[in-house]
Amino acid sequence: MLARSVVVTLLLLLAGCSQPQPVANNQPANVAPEPKPEPKPEPPKPKYRTDIVITTGVHGNEPSGYLIKDKLADLGFIVFGPCNPWGIEHGKRHLQDGRDLNRSFALDDCPEAEAVREFLRNNKPGLLLDLHEDPDGTAPYLIQNGPEDDLGRRIVDALKDEYDFDKEPQWGPIKGEDGLIKPTRGMLGFQKLSKVYSLGYYAWLTYGCTSFTVECPGTWPEEQRKAYHLRVCETARKLFSEN
Repeated sequence: MLARSVVVTLLLLLAGCSQPQPVANNQPANVAPEPKPEPKPEPPKPKYRTDIVITTGVHGNEPSGYLIKDKLADLGFIVFGPCNPWGIEHGKRHLQDGRDLNRSFALDDCPEAEAVREFLRNNKPGLLLDLHEDPDGTAPYLIQNGPEDDLGRRIVDALKDEYDFDKEPQWGPIKGEDGLIKPTRGMLGFQKLSKVYSLGYYAWLTYGCTSFTVECPGTWPEEQRKAYHLRVCETARKLFSEN
């Protein structure tokens, strides 16, 4: 029995020696834990929509939109122009071959129209503003493609204190009221069948975006025409971005 007790005692001693010894913590007790990294702030959202395209110089004798091209680009707009370089250079409405570019956007053999179409393919518009001057106009107005959209009415209303819009504007057989012409669905369908596309109509038909032909009297002084186009673009961007 004594021998057995001795053996058990030895085994217990050996088992105790094999237990892992606690590791000393050499870190001072007063050291604070490292702070967690601060989460990165989200980048600020743009103040305005960035998919607004402005086209200029479709008619070479209507240069005011083209003349503010750099100013519009500095304000963050996507700008193309002049759409009709020969017309701008020579002060002529039509292209060098005599065609009206703003009736040619359904044609495959018009290089100037294709240049604009290529630009829009690379810069798909959510809103398009095509800047024009009406040589026979007596007051400013807008032509809107996008029948269900009220953006045109909101733009005119926002600028009524600054401009006296045409009370009864007319574009061909289409009559408008209070500064705004909105072609009906029937008229838009007729344009598609006839293959006579304006730039504004082409943008609406192809990209489903609201588009405007922005008109002011060609008899206004140049600085007044430029200022009007600039105000319409800025107002349209603000209202469009609020939707």
